[in-house]
Amino acid sequence: MSAAAKSNLDNGDFGHFLQSHTWEAYEQLEGEKTFWLEDDGWHALVLLKSTPLGNYLYLPYGPALQDASRLTPALSQLRELASKHGAIFIRIEPTLPCYNKGEKCDNTNANRSYFTTDELKKLGLKKSHDIDPANTWVIDLPDAAEKVLDKMEKDRVRRWRNLSKKGIKIRTSKDPEEIMILSDLLKKLSSERQFNPQDENHLKNQLKAGFATLYIAELKNKPVAASLVYDYGDTRFAVHAADDPTHHNLRAGVSLTIQKILDAQAAGKKYYDFWGITTSSNPKHPWYGFTKYKKSYAGRQVDYAGTWDLPLNGTKYAIYQVLRKLNRIRRRAN
Repeated sequence: MSAAAKSNLDNGDFGHFLQSHTWEAYEQLEGEKTFWLEDDGWHALVLLKSTPLGNYLYLPYGPALQDASRLTPALSQLRELASKHGAIFIRIEPTLPCYNKGEKCDNTNANRSYFTTDELKKLGLKKSHDIDPANTWVIDLPDAAEKVLDKMEKDRVRRWRNLSKKGIKIRTSKDPEEIMILSDLLKKLSSERQFNPQDENHLKNQLKAGFATLYIAELKNKPVAASLVYDYGDTRFAVHAADDPTHHNLRAGVSLTIQKILDAQAAGKKYYDFWGITTSSNPKHPWYGFTKYKKSYAGRQVDYAGTWDLPLNGTKYAIYQVLRKLNRIRRRAN
């Protein structure tokens, strides 16, 4: 691959950030075995994963496809790679949406920008439990900061404008050692809201890889909120965020979000991606609260196909699925 082609891919010409050379460098820092495949209209960052039953290939938010017709040739090359490494299945997550039969009518157009469930099943794919979110919330960033603010709740904008009066300062950092600020806040929040926080070393490696920026809101030099963002191509992704529960009344996280959005607009980004929501309307859903929060910012829902598996060894894949279900039941019981 030429240097120019690599640059285009890392500038986000098509495909998700998790299908970039930048993310590949991070995965390698994490000790993952990676492969890069590409051809006309598609490319794929592939991770080699292992289970007690054998290996499998995993493509986070991939393969990256210019249109739906590129999936078949991509799967052909992925099968060859899987055969070389004894993979029992291939796990993909295309970022084109997937519809049930009848939801879209232009099926004769080979270059359409979506799949149907029937055609994915005809390729031998089976719907799996979603690993990365199948839906996200995206803000289209206008060309002026005031237009960004005009679409937000007035009370939130007022809080952001009055930050200095409250003594809150916002700063950014690229220092991997400062990731402990976010990690500590995530741990505090997790004990209150009962979720597993992201591993601190994983977060540190994202800063080491150079693509992440840490945002920190401080009150008298004490962190009260922090967040991590990724910038890729024309998009800023908001990935991890936490407030100090003891300073909830400050709503520092809201002001931090506004600042991240404004900074993305000032840097010429076209989109601000909140990275994952649920479509469930059940208030007891673990993602219900933060989905409601993300949707409170003017934006739109973006849908992906979700996670699909291509079994290559039917027997071992079936056993793998049974063992995975048993592990989920065991974790819930604990």
